[in-house]
Amino acid sequence: MNPKNRSPWSYIQPWDIDSISVDILDEEQRRGWMRAMFVAGGLPYMWRELAQPMRDVVYGLLELRAGDRVLMIGEGVEPCGFADDIQQRIGPNGVLDVFEIIRDGRAAVASRKMGRNGKIGCWRWTYTEGVADNTYDAVAIMQSAQHCDDWNETGAELVRVLRPGRMLVSAEMCLEGDRFKGKVDADVHIRQWYDKMFPGGRNEISNYSGEELLALIGPHVSGGQCIDWRGIEVFWGRKPV
Repeated sequence: MNPKNRSPWSYIQPWDIDSISVDILDEEQRRGWMRAMFVAGGLPYMWRELAQPMRDVVYGLLELRAGDRVLMIGEGVEPCGFADDIQQRIGPNGVLDVFEIIRDGRAAVASRKMGRNGKIGCWRWTYTEGVADNTYDAVAIMQSAQHCDDWNETGAELVRVLRPGRMLVSAEMCLEGDRFKGKVDADVHIRQWYDKMFPGGRNEISNYSGEELLALIGPHVSGGQCIDWRGIEVFWGRKPV
């Protein structure tokens, strides 16, 4: 095997085995640990403990008002606190319509479901089919943008159900893409942790940077903008009046 293609697991030493109380040579167990390190509790921990400033920014960009009707398509909506936060801002007379897609997203990645964008883990979104024009006062895409396979099409559809002058916002912690790869490669410790969890890499998994969402959804909104904050890609735009 070419040394450049070897996984960190191939460098396990006797002292590693002696100092760790589980069988690290068992590949099946390792896959379970990798999965646990990757997903178990991760999104709620990051959004609640590490990214509170960006949560507040996202809610501000949505321009929520008491009595608003809001559409949210997201992953981990309840444990991440998204639903409670938004309901609190729109009040008891506000309406929050939620599509929780985390199980669908994980199943799509695990089954290597191929989207129309040629990437794995995404599909055509039909959540607003049959919904009347100008139904919502805000549309929030929370930690779910990667699972849509055509953001030009879906962006136009979500803008259709949005009321004129109101906001569409997407926020996602991205684990793929060139920007993330650059951060991983910036430190050898992070590189080896990443290589342990994802021996084959994740370049084939669907993902969108803020700039990509701006290019795809931007034509359907006014004042479209995007930022990256500590790995969170945020896009926002307003439905033209």
